[in-house]
Amino acid sequence: MLYLAAVIYLSVLYIRPAEIVPSLETVPLVDWLTIVSTLIMVGTIFVRPRRLSVSPMDGWVLLFWVAIVVSNLAWGWFGGAYMGFTEFAPVVFFYLLVRVAIDTPERLRGFAHVFVFLNVLLAINGIVQYHTGVGIGNVTTVGLENRIRGTGIFNDPNDLGMTLVMAVPLLLWVVFESARPLWHRVLAIVLSAPIVTAIAYTSSRGAMLGLCAVAMVFALRRFRMIPALTFGAVAVSGVMLLGGTRAQAMTSQENSAQSRIEAWGQGLMMLKSKPVFGVGYGRFTEFHNKVAHNSFIQTAAELGLFGALIFIAMYDTLFRILNRGRKGAAALAPTLSPSWMNAMIAAGAGMLVCGFFLSRQYVAVPFILLAMAGSIDGLVPKASGGTMPPFLWSGTRAVGLFFATLGAVYVMVLTMGAW
Repeated sequence: MLYLAAVIYLSVLYIRPAEIVPSLETVPLVDWLTIVSTLIMVGTIFVRPRRLSVSPMDGWVLLFWVAIVVSNLAWGWFGGAYMGFTEFAPVVFFYLLVRVAIDTPERLRGFAHVFVFLNVLLAINGIVQYHTGVGIGNVTTVGLENRIRGTGIFNDPNDLGMTLVMAVPLLLWVVFESARPLWHRVLAIVLSAPIVTAIAYTSSRGAMLGLCAVAMVFALRRFRMIPALTFGAVAVSGVMLLGGTRAQAMTSQENSAQSRIEAWGQGLMMLKSKPVFGVGYGRFTEFHNKVAHNSFIQTAAELGLFGALIFIAMYDTLFRILNRGRKGAAALAPTLSPSWMNAMIAAGAGMLVCGFFLSRQYVAVPFILLAMAGSIDGLVPKASGGTMPPFLWSGTRAVGLFFATLGAVYVMVLTMGAW
């Protein structure tokens, strides 16, 4: 029951029935689903406490919620603290729902299949929208490039592009998995085509770069060095060609790029002015006319060192869990395999690169992958006998990664800024 609730919740998050069928607008479908899912989840944990096995990811996600609240509470804005608590609560709920629901390798793979299927639906809808001017929910294209978008949380082309990028490697691994039946591989190619096409139609530069990252990481994980570099170079060239004029005009001197670099610089100044807890959740645009277009910078500016270190630790833990999963996946065969874990790593890389050029640190989509990783952490140790490094050690590692990332952004702002 709980697993079904998690799948339905994910489907509603992606499909948004109320925006497709106007008569459902007055029906509190999400509220009902949340209440029912919560009751089932609480009951499941009570009956079987081992369902929510301990993972460092759980701690980091909950601490990130605390950082959001504290960022405004530290400056005496209790209304802002309450706003942060309530606005991020659905994301935390969704994360916990997925974490508790996925308790077997079969359910993990099944959830991944649903995720891919939903992205295929979004992609097909986007393609129809591009060629007809309107898609499901009467959503139309935007901009001179006719950029496609979805309903609900995917109403921005960049958000749509990000989730599509995350789905690509989960199909790509099937294509190159010789042990899979031929019809599986052909089906994966067929399903990949609309997703890649839709990414091109979003005209999202962040998504284009994320797709390049997926291609490079997947190739390096799947092939030897020379074939990997060849595959990656061909894939990146293809992405640039598919991306049209916006992708081909990606230079630091282009107006859009300069506005982002300027926003990064402003974000660094905000961090400097309020280094510990930041300027406050949701307040970046009070100090600059645009969002940072960089999840790390916006987090650092709004939540300070406290929130930024937790943000870094979440994603560091993601890749560490997936690497451990790759080593221990043999114990979970045939449902999971090292190559499937490599595909998850490529999905994480694509998501991270998208996030470096988009401010998407508070939305649900990245937490889908984080929740799946947390579930992997609960599955692989049971089978392989391994354990994740201590929580405190993970936090210490995040300090070094934080300053390395901060330094890289600072150098980019100094060298590429032309305002």
